[in-house]
Amino acid sequence: MIGLSLTLSPAQEFRLGAPVSDFIVSDMNGSLVHYSALKGNVTVVIFFSTRCPISNSFNYRRNKLYNDFKNRVKFIVIDSNSNESLAEEKEYARAVEFDFPVYRDTNNVVADRFGALATTDTFVVDASGNLRYHGYLEDSPNPTRAKHPALRLAIEEVLEGRPVATPETNPIGCSIRHAKP
Repeated sequence: MIGLSLTLSPAQEFRLGAPVSDFIVSDMNGSLVHYSALKGNVTVVIFFSTRCPISNSFNYRRNKLYNDFKNRVKFIVIDSNSNESLAEEKEYARAVEFDFPVYRDTNNVVADRFGALATTDTFVVDASGNLRYHGYLEDSPNPTRAKHPALRLAIEEVLEGRPVATPETNPIGCSIRHAKP
């Protein structure tokens, strides 16, 4: 299993138990969209990459989660990698048949505010706007070896109004490629 240490970024603003304030992403047409217009009672934010093989191994499971919860949870799936263009992201989302919309985080502003380090770093925000889960989608890129569906469990616990049993796990995936200052 590949994991990253949870080192806080100096720009990290959103932390477990604390509120998530508004942020801006671009849709696949290049239009700016505010988090406040996208969020739901429960919101899942997932960072992904078109080029990371580990991130790509979760494509089916991202779609499955989205389809299982789309009537009760809003999903915001974001590519923050500076080396991946909007055109590449748009084509990738179409080619792999994502059922959910994909958004672009220009200059890693949103990734930095969440402290996202890898694809697929995931977050669950509750109805009060507080961050309740941060970490991996599942504990293995190989679905036959996955034993802990942490994101699914966190979503279910938040929907049921329960505390998240495992509020933080080490994200799995490739490092997010940051824009050069």
